[in-house]
Amino acid sequence: MALTYSNFLKFDEVEAWYNNIKPLVSKLHIREDDIRPIGDRNRKWERIVKISRNCYALSDGYHEGDDKFTPYGIHEYDYKTKTTTTHWDRLGKMEYYAPIVWRKHKDGTETVQIRNCIGSNSSYSMGRYAFLHRHMPRGMTFVMGNSLQYVSLRGLTTVNAHYLAKCKTVPRGYYKQFKDKNYFKDWMQTKDDNSALVFIKIGDVWVRDPVSGKLPPQKPKVNKDLKKKYKDDINKFFEWGMAMSPLLPLSSEYNTDKSRELRSYYGGKDGYSHHDFTPTSAREIIRDEKHPMRLNYWVSFTTQIADYDYGATGWEYKYPVKHVETKEDLQKMRSKFNSFINRNAGFMTKPKG
Repeated sequence: MALTYSNFLKFDEVEAWYNNIKPLVSKLHIREDDIRPIGDRNRKWERIVKISRNCYALSDGYHEGDDKFTPYGIHEYDYKTKTTTTHWDRLGKMEYYAPIVWRKHKDGTETVQIRNCIGSNSSYSMGRYAFLHRHMPRGMTFVMGNSLQYVSLRGLTTVNAHYLAKCKTVPRGYYKQFKDKNYFKDWMQTKDDNSALVFIKIGDVWVRDPVSGKLPPQKPKVNKDLKKKYKDDINKFFEWGMAMSPLLPLSSEYNTDKSRELRSYYGGKDGYSHHDFTPTSAREIIRDEKHPMRLNYWVSFTTQIADYDYGATGWEYKYPVKHVETKEDLQKMRSKFNSFINRNAGFMTKPKG
């Protein structure tokens, strides 16, 4: 199957391309389905969809809003009754979810809407990214950097590019289906989150609509006010741990045992299942010099910064905390400990965006 690259500059080109495509007819699709592949007909899910005479979508298929190549969860098969139920209320509209939507307005101006995939900030869609890369309007470039996606008006660069946020908006029926699932409810919403970028065509130049899109997510920052309250306790814990480290029999087996004890202490059944260790738990350990899990918590730090390599006898571990000989060594160790304690003890603010 050949990959097609389009480079449309104006609405009329999109409309003409659509009109020149013969609708695909097969045992799965009738002419009325109006399946018009944007390129290779074997990649029929990548198509141009006519929404109205003044609006066309370039679709990569299998996303919300596509009623021909439907996304997961629209059709449910009941093995008992051997029947399929289609939940059209979970689908939404094509123009709300397609990667590229091209509009011609009454005053003659043209706009293009670019949309990322749907999901949390940690989700991704290589299919969507590849489609955007191949079908951006002329004058725009889809670029990626630092695990984020952008639309650039200056070629293949993220400098001064426009951040293309993940879409958090889902159809109402989809939201009702998943709202009680912990792994979805933190990001899903039914109100438009304004994640899509809209560009206005002025002559042959694209200009971003300034009210469209979102700001890039902020990097997490240290909550200095909170950490200041624990400054002395953190210093004492670090000094105690560094003094103890040369005496500890650090090894894969020893560290695993200490980790299991820590999980068991905080509610993990048999030391393996989910436990209730939280940043608050970490801060309690730091403050209490007689806490029964003080050693276990320090060992968890030594485990995270261990160096390892695969040798003749399998995985071999080295523990830098046992080999601090110079001032520079101590400074490096302190830096690693700071990073560990900031994350693990909840001294980092949540990034926004």
